[in-house]
Amino acid sequence: MMSGTSLDGIDCALVDLRVRGDALRFTLLEAKTLPFDIETAALLDGVVRRGNADLPALARLHRALGRAYADAAEIFLAGRTVDFAAMHGQTIFHDGTSSSTLQAGDPFALRERIGTSVCFDFRSADCALGGAGAPLVPYVDALLLADPVEKRVALNCGGIANVTLLAPGLCADDDRIVAFDTGPANMLVDAWIAEATDGRAAFDCNGEGAARGKADATILASMLEEPYFAMPAPKSTGRERFGEAFLGRYRNALERLALDDALATLLALTVESIARALERYRFDDARILCSGGGARNAELLRALQRRLLRARVETSEAVGMPADAKEAIAFAVLGFETLRERAANLPSVTGARKRTVLGAIAPHALPMLLAKIARESAG
Repeated sequence: MMSGTSLDGIDCALVDLRVRGDALRFTLLEAKTLPFDIETAALLDGVVRRGNADLPALARLHRALGRAYADAAEIFLAGRTVDFAAMHGQTIFHDGTSSSTLQAGDPFALRERIGTSVCFDFRSADCALGGAGAPLVPYVDALLLADPVEKRVALNCGGIANVTLLAPGLCADDDRIVAFDTGPANMLVDAWIAEATDGRAAFDCNGEGAARGKADATILASMLEEPYFAMPAPKSTGRERFGEAFLGRYRNALERLALDDALATLLALTVESIARALERYRFDDARILCSGGGARNAELLRALQRRLLRARVETSEAVGMPADAKEAIAFAVLGFETLRERAANLPSVTGARKRTVLGAIAPHALPMLLAKIARESAG
């Protein structure tokens, strides 16, 4: 279970995980995104989007998110039982350069509601070793999406865009894996259209508005001067850099444009920042497998294909990875690795001093669960 930087709800994935020798196989049984309740959505808007993060507000949000996750799990499971739950929570603050991160959401509320062990707090162990604590999904990308002969890019476009560069034959433990956040994906477009329509629209459906518009070259060039884009990997970013403050610097210029032109400009920023990142690492000729909300933005995929003529751009579903559920699946895998006490961070990606086991556990009948996992892993 997770909720990302888009703040659009809680992604739930019911996943069957099986150990096959050195490999891990997954079967997605069901996936669904459940919207936040009104109270939690209001708290998220105040704390995350508007930065009204005094201590009482943070405590209320932590509690409300725990209840929201518990409610979502109860609805989603509909009486089914699971061996464990992996709960990423909601990132409230993230600054990879200072190894500072905070995810909210009470895991014990989830444990008590569905009666199972809960793995949570996946980023702190990496941060304790000087890492950025993000991105973490590249370990799973390499585990499940790498190919023996094909050069691939796992591109996830949520609020923020991130890439995992998968050279042929890479494995999840390979210290050559390069992965990082490229910059904004849907975050700025979503924020602008919500502001411009007084909340009547939350996103640009299929990128139709951006497709009708024309990007403003001057504004785009200015946005691309943001120092983050020139930073080498490892690096990670979030709303602190590409949220309201970033948008505010260009608000006056964007307001002078027609809405469709403003949307085209912001989409062009996403496309250009991804393309330049792939060119820098010579992966602009790879097979690009897109997941996350951006995978449902037809204009984003078309624009990226136009920009990267040597690449092959498609959704991750082309190789059997559900585009809408990839990150929820990834945290199920990370939770499983926590329970197996297997290192799941990648120092080449996060900058940590060494590999380490991620996550904490809110235990429920934990000895039986660990014994079951040991038997299945040995068999």
